[in-house]
Amino acid sequence: MHAEAGLKKLQMSDSPGSSTAALSAGLLVRQATGGDLEAFEELIRRLQRRVYGFAYQHLRDSEEAHDLAQEIFVKLFRNLARYDSERPFEPWFWKLAANTTINYRRKRVPIPAEPQAESADPNSTMQTHDPQLVEALSQLDPSYRLPILLHYYADLSLEQVSQTLSLSVPAIKSRLHRARAQLRNSLAEAEESENLR
Repeated sequence: MHAEAGLKKLQMSDSPGSSTAALSAGLLVRQATGGDLEAFEELIRRLQRRVYGFAYQHLRDSEEAHDLAQEIFVKLFRNLARYDSERPFEPWFWKLAANTTINYRRKRVPIPAEPQAESADPNSTMQTHDPQLVEALSQLDPSYRLPILLHYYADLSLEQVSQTLSLSVPAIKSRLHRARAQLRNSLAEAEESENLR
């Protein structure tokens, strides 16, 4: 398919370098829907680092994270016509990304026991996280992990996370509070067991 070939040719760079750099996401989506591949590539450039980080935190495997990120962008391309330009783009996009991730994880083999730091993407900021934090995140229930990843790793506001997950802002705050508490407990337990060694 032409879109998939375009995605594979696209270089992973964050430098805008084109006339589409100053355009809003909504305008880029409208242009991409009209068949403008350059506008779609600019959307990818703007989102790729956050999408990869989001995927890596879910899968903890750099190769699979790249595959999932590509799958998310293919899904975006195929669903551009469904985007309502009267609504904000990011919550719609992250809902699509979250749903794609959930479906991808259902088809995937279980998470590896240890993070694969040696094969992690050197350009990724995700590899700088403590392996215990990565492990604790992977152990969270998806209903708690998704709000954490969307808010802290995809840099969405509470309102955007609420729109993305179709929950109220207070429900998102509650899930974030519970998730942080579970993470603190997991990290404290890991530290305690590390001290006993």
